[in-house]
Amino acid sequence: MEYFAENIFWWHWIVLGIVLIASEIILPSFIIIWFGIAAVIVGSIDYIFQTTFTNELFLWAIFSALLLGSWLKFFKRDEIVSRVGQSEGEYKNTSGVITEDLNDGRFRAHFELPILGDRIWIVESQNREKLSVGDKIKVSKVYGQIVKVFKIEGE
Repeated sequence: MEYFAENIFWWHWIVLGIVLIASEIILPSFIIIWFGIAAVIVGSIDYIFQTTFTNELFLWAIFSALLLGSWLKFFKRDEIVSRVGQSEGEYKNTSGVITEDLNDGRFRAHFELPILGDRIWIVESQNREKLSVGDKIKVSKVYGQIVKVFKIEGE
């Protein structure tokens, strides 16, 4: 530690910061850049105030944590949460019409709005009710490649 205290100068921090910032080009993660910016800040502080190496390490850790934490908090990606396959999926109540009987209680149906990018799906009755070609239906759940539906009465 004594070696570093005597041989690390302010410009070493600046060079380290520039190297870390430049490495972001090769490894684009938007994580390394904050450590580089913190190193440049520490180098600038060391140039002005001539701090000890221990204080420089402490400042670098603090600035890195603050910058990275700020980035993760304020610029985080919005998570796209799909509820497909859950009991209250995002396609619940999408209307459609049964177009073909495939036997074994399965039918082909055409929906008004695309479900996962397609309007034509194989469907089954959610509650084992009798379905037939021409029936108007609504989606209740999506299970993989099968859409569970219920018949719309009176429409």
